[in-house]
Amino acid sequence: MQNYENFSKKINTLFLGKDLRYLPICQSTNLTAFELIEQGDYFEGTTIITDHQTAGRGQQGNTWEAEQGQNITLSLILTPQSLTIQEQFFLNMAITLAIYDLLQPLVSNPKLLKIKWSNDLIYDNKKICGILIQNVVSGQNISKSVVGIGININQKQFTCNQAISLSQITNLMYDLPVLVQKLLENTEQRYLQVQKKLYQEIQKNYYSFLYGYQEEILVKEQNQILKGKIIGVDTIGRLQMDISGYVRKFQFKEIQFLLDNV
Repeated sequence: MQNYENFSKKINTLFLGKDLRYLPICQSTNLTAFELIEQGDYFEGTTIITDHQTAGRGQQGNTWEAEQGQNITLSLILTPQSLTIQEQFFLNMAITLAIYDLLQPLVSNPKLLKIKWSNDLIYDNKKICGILIQNVVSGQNISKSVVGIGININQKQFTCNQAISLSQITNLMYDLPVLVQKLLENTEQRYLQVQKKLYQEIQKNYYSFLYGYQEEILVKEQNQILKGKIIGVDTIGRLQMDISGYVRKFQFKEIQFLLDNV
């Protein structure tokens, strides 16, 4: 069980994490966040954190493996009222960059830490973090966002050989509440960039660390292997690739990165 006593007084944020709900065990922090929204029991920046999810999931219903008490598993409730549906992926970019800001100073070789479209971070081609953002739409705007974050920190073994933890990279163990505090501080800074509509700055930072950006990589579309360069991500999150001189756009799950073949 982690110690989040007096957490709101320690964290250097305006609102993120000031209302922290710690659950030693829950079904899903995102699900809990939506229950709080339905009950009207939340604020901008309400944070739900747990030691153990019994039904955690990632993008498109994938499961998320996390050993109890060893990793960061949390959800944030945000109310980005001025963010339109067409701008929604800038929030994804900002959240991903906040996590990159946390991990980059800690890993052994920062050059091996990359953002993998659409919502993962990888180190040496292995997954260290997954993000699940679920938006509530009102008209043409995003009224609420539930941001689920899972970061592998102290876990030493995974059933999936494509996963890795910070501890496996550095051979150190970490105080999870300390890292959560830094994560939320980073996230608020990046989120405020979204609120200020500093989209060009966010996008430039995101591309700096994006796996395959302006580099030849291999991807798999159904049963076909393609070689191309990532040239960007549009505002609604579609990946743009230059494949043999043609620009193609892909939705989530339409392609698979062949990381081991690069």
